[in-house]
Amino acid sequence: MVTRNVIRGGLVAGAIAPWFVGGVLGWAQPAAADKKPFKDEPAAHALYDKMVETMRQAKSLSWVSEYRWEAKGETLGRATYKIWLKKPNYVRVEAAPAGQAKPCGILVGDGDYFWVYWPQGKQRYPWEYGGKYGEDYDKHRLSFYMKAASPVGRHSIGHRIDDLGAGTCMTIIDPSTFHGYTDSLQAYLDGVQGLGTEKVGEEECDLIEASFMKRQRSRYLWLSRTDHLPRKLKEVVRVSHEILVHELWSKVAINGEMANDKFVWSAPAGWKEWKFPAIEEGLLKPGTLAPDFELASTDGDKIKLSQFRGQIVWLNEWRCG
Repeated sequence: MVTRNVIRGGLVAGAIAPWFVGGVLGWAQPAAADKKPFKDEPAAHALYDKMVETMRQAKSLSWVSEYRWEAKGETLGRATYKIWLKKPNYVRVEAAPAGQAKPCGILVGDGDYFWVYWPQGKQRYPWEYGGKYGEDYDKHRLSFYMKAASPVGRHSIGHRIDDLGAGTCMTIIDPSTFHGYTDSLQAYLDGVQGLGTEKVGEEECDLIEASFMKRQRSRYLWLSRTDHLPRKLKEVVRVSHEILVHELWSKVAINGEMANDKFVWSAPAGWKEWKFPAIEEGLLKPGTLAPDFELASTDGDKIKLSQFRGQIVWLNEWRCG
């Protein structure tokens, strides 16, 4: 028997099995071996810590991020994010695909909740063509919204980025760091090294590399010597091929004045809260026998679910890298 929960459209069953399922773009494939781990450099690590400390101690912080991610030489998504953060627990993010002036999605955090809405209409998912979901989409595409609790220090703006419809994944630095959140990767930070200095525009920056999981993932950060915050960022995920994320920060402002009305929004009358169908309906009823299937394992072998019959299995259908 496989018990299950649904998390953002993924299927989770029981406890973790000693393997990961190969996924989209090869996220779960073995890491490339051309990059070796390095020893932690205390001075460089101190720069990384100073960046985090600066974000957390600021009373307000805003920037504009030009975002691009790619794999196998192909650009997978480009967007612009305008981000405003204010203590104790306020946020606003406006997302627009590259080359588009008007935002396609907006996130507002009012201190208690995240609200997401789409001024130009919510993106359409494959199941929203035809049937009851198609009818619902046609009726509410301009009046859908999402709502989620956002407890201080326990929310992730980064995990909400893909809800905005700009066609990208998470930002390199989770903006919720500002509110006291620590993303799950920080437990696997195993070294920071200095790579000299370099100018980004007119800003003199210290360039550092932060290694996670023995350099399976690296974050390259160009930290301004003026305020210790990034002006340029690059993330490299080393799997069967490299997945690259680039960000260029501009209009960085720390401790500036921000009007509270920037962080106020609620659904107008007649609008409808949107949820993923799997969350509303579920995939399998508790106690239902899971159908058998076969997938590739990380060592290049084949694995069938039926091999684990009688055991508790965790299937992660989302990114594993």
